Amino acid sequence: MIWINLAILVLSIIGLGVYGYLLFKKQLKPTFGRLNRLTERFKIRADVINRQVTEIKEHVDAVNRSITQIKDFGIKAKDESIELKQAAVGLTHEIKRTAGIERSDVSTETKI
Repeated sequence: MIWINLAILVLSIIGLGVYGYLLFKKQLKPTFGRLNRLTERFKIRADVINRQVTEIKEHVDAVNRSITQIKDFGIKAKDESIELKQAAVGLTHEIKRTAGIERSDVSTETKI
């Protein structure tokens, strides 16, 4: 007799638990649906932001490449300007020598 009462008590506790769970689930079902919709929206927005971040990174990389090219062009221009200056100095000496203004074979005493 006690076993029957104990079994009824256990089954009623289990039944109450299942009934409570079903009521809880029924009340939370709209909330779960809303949560799923919000999660989906969040995923979509996160994907859009990730694409935008990727595009920005590509633009930054392109700008960095352009800056590197500009630096290289600047270094080349500096080197070529130095060469041009040296060539101009050499040409000036050659013109002076050819014109007779500056002669390398004349001593300093003769110039005075």
